Amino acid sequence: MDYNALLEQVRLGELDKFVIEHTDFQEFYEIWRRYPYQNTIRGIAAQGGKVTYVKADEQI
Repeated sequence: MDYNALLEQVRLGELDKFVIEHTDFQEFYEIWRRYPYQNTIRGIAAQGGKVTYVKADEQI
């Protein structure tokens, strides 16, 4: 999965949100830690290890 593209789509408002399952988090994290606009995206954790990523000023 192209996590960098998903992050960019959320940052630019082309996508409202995307969800990462706990099984995919390690792969996602490798992209996330190099992503230069981390402060524009926020992750909202849910039970079961799912994290929903949205634009930092958005509510879900």
